[in-house]
Amino acid sequence: MFSRNLARTVQRSKSCQHWRFFSISEWFKSWKNAAQSQRLIYPPPASQFTTNNRIIDVWITEKQELYNYINVKPPLLLNFAFADAQNNKVTQALFDVLSDKSKYPNGQEPVYLVNILADSPGGKELMIDYVVGKKLPCVIVLKHQLVVGQYTPDTERFNEQDVIEFLKTV
Repeated sequence: MFSRNLARTVQRSKSCQHWRFFSISEWFKSWKNAAQSQRLIYPPPASQFTTNNRIIDVWITEKQELYNYINVKPPLLLNFAFADAQNNKVTQALFDVLSDKSKYPNGQEPVYLVNILADSPGGKELMIDYVVGKKLPCVIVLKHQLVVGQYTPDTERFNEQDVIEFLKTV
C-alpha cells in the first residue's frame, strides 16, 4: 500500500512542469558576479596624500555615524553613491583629485570628503535629510553645517575634469 501511494506521488511530481534545476556551481558563479558588480572602493592611504584634504575612509551606513564628521570647519563634501561600477568611477575620480596636489584646484584650502552608501537604511535617511534626488551619485557641499551646493555628474559622459571644475566652485 505504501509503495503504491509513493509511486503515484512520484508519477504525479514527474508530470508537473514546475521543476527548476538547481546547480551549486551556477549559484556560486552568480554570487561571485554580484559581488564583483557591487564593490566598495576606498581612498588611498594618508601617506600618499600630497594635499591637506581629508578623505574619510569609512563608508557611512547609519545616520549617527555622520555626526562625528559634521562639525569640521573646512567645507565638507557628502558623496552619496551606490557600490556599482558607474558610481565608483565618480568616487574614484574624487579620491584621485582630492589626494593629488597637481590635480587639486583650490591649493591650500582643505576639504573633507565623507562617503555615504545610498542603499543602506542610514544612507536613505540622510538622502531625505539633505534632499538628494534620485539621480546618484550626488555630492552635497556643506559649509558650517549648511548646504551651499550640490553636484550631480552625468555618469555616461563623465571624466575627471568635471570633478576639477566642480571643486573650483567649493
